[in-house]
Amino acid sequence: MKKCICILLSMILLLSMTACSENIAGEATVIATAVPAETTAVTVPYQDGVYTVSTVDELIAAIGPDREIQLEPGTYDLSEASTYAGETGNEWCYWEEVYDGYELVIQFANNLTITGAGKGVTILSAAPRYAQVLRLNSCRNVSMTAFTAGHTKEPGSCVGGVICLEYDRGVSIRDVGLYGCGVTGVSADNCTDLTVANSDIYECSYNGIQLMNSHSANVVNCRFYDLGKTEEWEADAIFSLDSSSDITISDCEIYDNLSQYFVRSSGVDEVVLKNNVFRGNWAQESAFGTFGDFVTLDGNTFEDCWVYRWFSDGCGAVDAEGNTITEDMMNGLIPEETVPDGPKTTVTVTNADEFLAAIGPNTEIVIDAETIDFSTAKDYGGGPKQYYRWEDIYDGPALVIAGADNLTIRSKDGKTKNHTVSAVPRYANVLTFVNCDNLVLSGFTAGHTQEPGVCMGGVLNFQNCEFVSVDNCGLFGCGILGVEAQGCTGITLRKCDIYECSNGGVSMSDTTGITIEKCTFRDLGGNNLMFYGCSDVTVDGEPINGQSYNGR
Repeated sequence: MKKCICILLSMILLLSMTACSENIAGEATVIATAVPAETTAVTVPYQDGVYTVSTVDELIAAIGPDREIQLEPGTYDLSEASTYAGETGNEWCYWEEVYDGYELVIQFANNLTITGAGKGVTILSAAPRYAQVLRLNSCRNVSMTAFTAGHTKEPGSCVGGVICLEYDRGVSIRDVGLYGCGVTGVSADNCTDLTVANSDIYECSYNGIQLMNSHSANVVNCRFYDLGKTEEWEADAIFSLDSSSDITISDCEIYDNLSQYFVRSSGVDEVVLKNNVFRGNWAQESAFGTFGDFVTLDGNTFEDCWVYRWFSDGCGAVDAEGNTITEDMMNGLIPEETVPDGPKTTVTVTNADEFLAAIGPNTEIVIDAETIDFSTAKDYGGGPKQYYRWEDIYDGPALVIAGADNLTIRSKDGKTKNHTVSAVPRYANVLTFVNCDNLVLSGFTAGHTQEPGVCMGGVLNFQNCEFVSVDNCGLFGCGILGVEAQGCTGITLRKCDIYECSNGGVSMSDTTGITIEKCTFRDLGGNNLMFYGCSDVTVDGEPINGQSYNGR
């Protein structure tokens, strides 16, 4: 008799702990042992195995294994849940504290489907900028589709990602939009069998996809854009892969991103990029930092990409047959720019908008204005154009000109003091040139506006440029350096006046063929000339040790 009573009590206890029980009206009342005594259980409409929800409280109440949650159109701000920062009342999810709030963690919810009414129609958001918007832990066979997710967009830096997966298996993410603020669109740690398909990942500050210690991931027919362009620095990588294997990224559009790498990987095996289109992307370090193992590149196209170099030292890629792909082979994948024969096209400019519109190869820009202030441009801080972009710095955008070969910028009358090119942000270089060959700058002054304050940006910066001539220019602080160059060939500075810069006059590294003639240096905060790893350096006819020199 006692044995029967114990069985009966066990059955009653089991029923009381069941997450959902269908009532006569066809609704599911969510019951959980964690509900405080004063909390009213949330009733969620339930029919044919589908929980239809229209509020964030109903969403949280409906989470659990072996069920489908249908999200009605609208915005679901998780930080506005009635249980926020307390007990969820649901054993399948809980709130975990982060630096500036709480994030929702879904755990052990196998065979769960969350479906919205469409991208931009159903929106999941989180206010805390250190919180993941959706975080899954130890779940199996989860499907998420047809919604948009990201942080609310109040001003400020973001540290949390959008979808975070930990120890999950068989997760499918389809037809979603994942946006920043959010450092990473999808991050997965110790996961298996992940699919991300037909989705948009955009405006995230650090990565599009991040995989760690994961196996078997398929990213297909997705769009990655505007990554690394919403914060004070560029993204780490569009795809960041560590200690993972069996990864395929195929048929994706990858465009208008600013990052250190397109792909950064370490300790990976069987990584294939197939039939992707890379368009209008900037790689500050290299396109592929494949440390440890090569990736396979098969049928990808690269259009209008600005790349300092394709492979980091010791890194590389192979084709579908396993043949090594070299730096020169990658350069051949991008069609060379067609420079018209004959004289340069001359464009006279009187303001910042006209200056920007004129930037391009085989062009002579003639300045006919007292001041060209880039911060006054209508396009100031906007999206990248074919030959220039704005780089977000600590206190404002900086102009970067790239790929504009045979470009001349000069004043109309050659009178240096009558024409000034300026930048307001004190952390920005006034003019940065990347991958520009046969460049001539002449007869104008450049520097930062001179309001009081500390300055961290320089005046002229050259990266990976060949045959640069700077003649009869005034380069002034606020600006930490008058001229800075990295990885260039053939730079000539002639009759330039470099003054009031806080860290010195000229600093060049890994550059060969440097000629400095009849330049003046005055009121500087450091050495006039600094060379590191340079060769063939001549100053006023005198050879200088370019490997390591600080002087004059």
